[in-house]
Amino acid sequence: MHSPWIEFRPKRHDAQSRVLCVPYAGGSAQVYHMLARSMPENIELGAVQLPGRWDRRREPLLTRVSEASRHLADEIIRLSPMPYALFGYSLGGLIAFEAARILARDTKLQQPRALIVAAAEAPSEKPSRPKLHALPDADFIKKHIDRYPGGISPAVLAEADLMEMLLPILKADMEMFETYQYLPAPALACPIYAMAGDHDPVCTPSAMAGWEKETSGSFAAETVAGHHFFINNAVERLRATILRALA
Repeated sequence: MHSPWIEFRPKRHDAQSRVLCVPYAGGSAQVYHMLARSMPENIELGAVQLPGRWDRRREPLLTRVSEASRHLADEIIRLSPMPYALFGYSLGGLIAFEAARILARDTKLQQPRALIVAAAEAPSEKPSRPKLHALPDADFIKKHIDRYPGGISPAVLAEADLMEMLLPILKADMEMFETYQYLPAPALACPIYAMAGDHDPVCTPSAMAGWEKETSGSFAAETVAGHHFFINNAVERLRATILRALA
């Protein structure tokens, strides 16, 4: 079944399991292109495309994690049944986590086999930081670059048209992240795998430890070489973790 929320590229018609990947703030399904192509033939990667970007660019942007996670959970329920893992990067980690909670509460049939989070602080211990999303555009860009080095490439910064498209998406996603409120709930039954960059100034490896209390299953944390956006430099490590989670 086609869904605007989840893109399967390349399609794996003989897949026996899948991983569904939620992007970081300002990101799109396209950030998982390299990872998708690295998957073996028996695993399909579904990249989540949030509203307001690429072929969904005319749809209203979401500004609350609760909205995004509810929509994602509904889309997962509509997919053909198959063992799967949820993977979320940074903001995507919160969305994937809350979607997993919804699925655990609402259905016994299509819960994930594992939750994998990367560059995402434990939700119950998200530190208080100055809010960026309500700042004027110029201030927002400067402070975002200071906080998340590499989050906006120099090539995009140099193109006014590209920045005009990106900025509303980035601010809406940042609002989603900054307004998120953690509520206690029963721990997930599935294992949680947490990954952090060894030089990430925002989400340090020690910030991942709090994820352990969100599962009654096993927990594993690993450190990857890189800053906050290590995704394209650690494809093999991400792939190995996904394969382990689905084994």
